[in-house]
Amino acid sequence: MKNRSRLKILKISCIYGGVLSLILVGLYVFFVVAFPGTVKFMPIQVTLLLTGLVSATIFSYMHLNYAGKNPEEFSCPILPGIIITAICLISGLIFIIPQLLGVFYGNLESVVYMTIFVTPGYISLILGILSAYAVLSGSRRSPEGLAQWKIRGLQLSTVILATGIVVSGISLSSGILGDAMMQYELTIDTSEETTLFVPLPVDGSNNVTVGLIYGLELVEGDAVWDIVDTDHGKALEVRTSTGCVLSVQQECGEKGRDEGREWAYSHNLSTLSGVDMTAYEAWVFSSNANTTLYMELSMDTGLGVVLRYSCDGAPLSVGWQTVGMDTSVVEAWVVGG
Repeated sequence: MKNRSRLKILKISCIYGGVLSLILVGLYVFFVVAFPGTVKFMPIQVTLLLTGLVSATIFSYMHLNYAGKNPEEFSCPILPGIIITAICLISGLIFIIPQLLGVFYGNLESVVYMTIFVTPGYISLILGILSAYAVLSGSRRSPEGLAQWKIRGLQLSTVILATGIVVSGISLSSGILGDAMMQYELTIDTSEETTLFVPLPVDGSNNVTVGLIYGLELVEGDAVWDIVDTDHGKALEVRTSTGCVLSVQQECGEKGRDEGREWAYSHNLSTLSGVDMTAYEAWVFSSNANTTLYMELSMDTGLGVVLRYSCDGAPLSVGWQTVGMDTSVVEAWVVGG
């Protein structure tokens, strides 16, 4: 292979592999941000990947550009050669792996569409193989007269890119994380002085009151409240004369898929009286019969799983009574889940 041909192949490979790699990093960021959940060290890995990829591509091209001034004695140092070959081969493989694994299949039309989609990957693979051949079959000594800052720049860029790849690998291996959230809302509809005892959130594993209840705030109406012990367990005592809306929301940290599900199902309502399929019944006390209760407790794992207990407009009578608490579980599909 002639020196001019080697130079052309390496320059095309450098530009093509760099652009395709940037597209793949952009798609990676898009899918991570667009779907529920996140991964560890996301800002760090994106910064390292983009900085390392762009700078390594530019400095590699600078090496080729300088070597091209004397094509008769053309040489490609091993470091830019490895970088150019690697970004072409790796980006190409990432594009065609779904097809190689048989993820996409079906009728002829879908096969044609998939072939068109992975064509950039095959081109990148071919360029990567040709680049490897061009580097190995030619001179790999550093061209004389190349500015030292360009050599140091490529070395630093390589370190940054390699660090970004390592951080991304560690991040992905730890799994997708969701920002878990718990919310409790209570609405009492009444027009006279009323005292109620209603269920509050508890950790079902040890029946301990969940801490978020202490952050309960009055959204509408007037009310005073306190946590009390009753014959049916801990309850929230609420006194109001006009009706009220109480609400609280709390972030519960980042959790993985399995950890998030376990966390959601470990929480429940106090004063439960039994289970009837998907409907729970809980003990409630009211001091008068002109009161309607609305209540909702929800646990959102941040990964598409939302467990909700709710009472939607239960009319109350005087004294202790049971009201139905409907349960619902929403599980959405999550990338990486």
